[in-house]
This record gives sequence, C-alpha cells and structure tokens, in this order.
Amino acid sequence: MNAEALFQKALALVHQHRAASAALLQRHLGVEPSTAEPLLERMVRETTAVRRMPNGLYLYIHGAISEELASLHGFAQIVLDAIAADRVDAAQLRDAAVRFGLAKVPTGG
Repeated sequence: MNAEALFQKALALVHQHRAASAALLQRHLGVEPSTAEPLLERMVRETTAVRRMPNGLYLYIHGAISEELASLHGFAQIVLDAIAADRVDAAQLRDAAVRFGLAKVPTGG
C-alpha cells in the first residue's frame, strides 16, 4: 500500500472510531509505532479532525468545532504571514476575517 493510500485508510479509521491514537492505527492497520505516529502528525498538519494536545496525546475533533478551528487556523495563518512580511494591513485582515466567517460583512452607511 502506498503512503497516500495508507494515510487515507488511517484517516477513515480515525473518523470511524472517533478517536486518534498510535495504538488504534497499529491495531487496525498492522503498522509499527514508527509509521503510526507520522500518520497522526500528518493528520494534525493537513486536517482539522485531529489535534495534538500539550501532553502529547491526540484528540479527535469533528463537526462544528472542527470547522471553527479550520477558520481560526486559516485566519491565524494570514495574520502570521502578514506579520512575517511586515505588511500588516487592517483592511486586509478585516477582509480575511470576513472570508473565514469570523466577522460580519461590513455594511455601507
């Protein structure tokens, strides 16, 4: 099984069990810890379904909370990029907040 197919199978498994752990992936996919952990790390980077907690455990999040986290993550990335480029523009950040559903569309007055 190629890496992408394994990742998709692992992600489906996490959604099915509504849990995210190396032990779950090892047990159901028959992979070693050295394979399970990178799969979880990729889920953290590429999805909103899994988050790594400060204690190192993984947390499965789905539904409305997942969507809210995706919006916050997207907006935060734009803010961080603007800061890194030293180009913080309030109007652009407001537009980004609206685009990510974090603020209402301004109305003319």
